[in-house]
Amino acid sequence: MKELAKRIVVSLIFIPILIIALWFESWPLFIIFLIFSIIGAYEYCNMMSRKKIMIPKIFILIMPIIYSFWILLPHYQIATIWVAALCFMIQALIDWDESQSILRLFSEIFGIFYIAVLPAMLVSISWHLNVNKILLALIMMIWIVDTVAYIVGIRFGKRRGITPVSPRKSLEGFIAGLISPVLIAVIAYIFGFRYFSLLQLCILVLAAGIFGQLGDLLESMLKRFCSVKDSSKLIPGHGGILDRADSILLAGSFLYVALLVFS
Repeated sequence: MKELAKRIVVSLIFIPILIIALWFESWPLFIIFLIFSIIGAYEYCNMMSRKKIMIPKIFILIMPIIYSFWILLPHYQIATIWVAALCFMIQALIDWDESQSILRLFSEIFGIFYIAVLPAMLVSISWHLNVNKILLALIMMIWIVDTVAYIVGIRFGKRRGITPVSPRKSLEGFIAGLISPVLIAVIAYIFGFRYFSLLQLCILVLAAGIFGQLGDLLESMLKRFCSVKDSSKLIPGHGGILDRADSILLAGSFLYVALLVFS
């Protein structure tokens, strides 16, 4: 009961802040995910240290820089990633350790993608593609998907272990998570919701129903590899910031890429 109370209190505090940032977008959204890139980098370094992969602390400083450059200097996105990866490669050559360097290098390069590039893609939807409020719609849809999948999984989940990364996840819950955003989009369209085009609604459905759940599994894979239950204890009753953003990161980045391709 105490755990439930913590979750409710934290949700009442942080959810309105997130919704306000998503509604106004622009700089409030930029700042929210800038903070994420700093805290997320710290959590990521600590998680990897559990497997004796010692990522240097400067990684925590570099991630928000890459994130900021990706958004503020869009013409230099590839160059930014290349320079950062090159720096880590040079560090691996200088500090060569047969048992450590390659694992650390690949962890750092994946961290660039996961901690800096993915959140930058989310913010870029409104900054560079000028598609307003669609990220807010995605996150609200993901919350519904998570809730429906959890309830159906608890109540009707019989076929568990559909993936070794998350043995408790059931096939019934996963399917419910796929169907629920479709129903939401159909109902919205029937009742005359035309803020987004039909194509954008279809992309939202795919992002929330498939890539949101894959994002959750991706974070589960990281935690299982690092032998941790949560990415941190930062948010009482909720774990770390990476735990809370797992579905949003992959779903939002897919949304960005799909809108970029089809715009």
